[in-house]
Amino acid sequence: MKQFRQNFSALLLALLLLVQPALVAAEKDDGTQTLFRTGFIQHAIFNSDPRDARAVLEVHSREISRQIGESLNIKVILFPEMDAMTNALRKGELELAAMPSVDFLRLRKTVPLIPSFVGKNSKGPGISYVVITRKDGGFRSFSDLKGKTIMIPAVTKYESSQIWLEVLFMRTEKGGYDNFFSHIKETPKLANAIMGVFFRQADAALVTRTGFNTSCELNPQLAAQLTILAESPNLSDAVVCLIPGTSEKFRTKIYNAMLQLNETKSGKQIYTIFQTNGITPFKEEYLDGLENLIGEHKRLKAKLAARK
Repeated sequence: MKQFRQNFSALLLALLLLVQPALVAAEKDDGTQTLFRTGFIQHAIFNSDPRDARAVLEVHSREISRQIGESLNIKVILFPEMDAMTNALRKGELELAAMPSVDFLRLRKTVPLIPSFVGKNSKGPGISYVVITRKDGGFRSFSDLKGKTIMIPAVTKYESSQIWLEVLFMRTEKGGYDNFFSHIKETPKLANAIMGVFFRQADAALVTRTGFNTSCELNPQLAAQLTILAESPNLSDAVVCLIPGTSEKFRTKIYNAMLQLNETKSGKQIYTIFQTNGITPFKEEYLDGLENLIGEHKRLKAKLAARK
């Protein structure tokens, strides 16, 4: 089965911005090449090899560089964790940073950032998650999973999914993971989680709606045997930010170029590879679903702690 690349990720948006070489910051690396430094988090590369991502970037960059007649020196920086990227941003070592929306909400009050773009899918900006089970499993509500087994994605890659899952079981007033599920298995691939439920290796799985739909399209048996027990609201999953030092003129050019990229052959090729419907300029309202979820998570956690 094909590996699932989510309809949006920090990696994708970083790549999309990098293929706009005419819009680089006014900094020279060696006097002849323009230096443009962009960063993203290593774990944001879902099921893609970083070397493959770099190869895609280089092909498109060379083509666009040829068209504009400019030699470029693009620096792609993969950070092992968010703290490293935060330090680079504070030191002014990046012109652009693509980060998970959860981290953006944590940083926005302490690190100067200009949120510029988000990705979009068929339902709009963001991503939604589902808890799936077998239709013959006898589960009618999320509370029926008490004492059962579940497969979940890595928290480092899908932190918002973990927050939503915790909200689901805290709503049942059952407490945390340890006294709700009998066993939790973390899996690096969504396909493994879906097939795990199909083959009865787990009672349930937490996956993306896009990944589940794609699996069912590729294998109709999955649609016949599996069902959605719960579904999250659409949640912002990543934000691409420019640093405040970039000029308004520069940001305007990026906006225009990014919107045009949605219609270009080069852009559509990248969208096909990374399975997204395109990108759109950032709006504050796109964070509402995630902010509401985080707020509910904090309230429920405090309520449960007060009862102990």
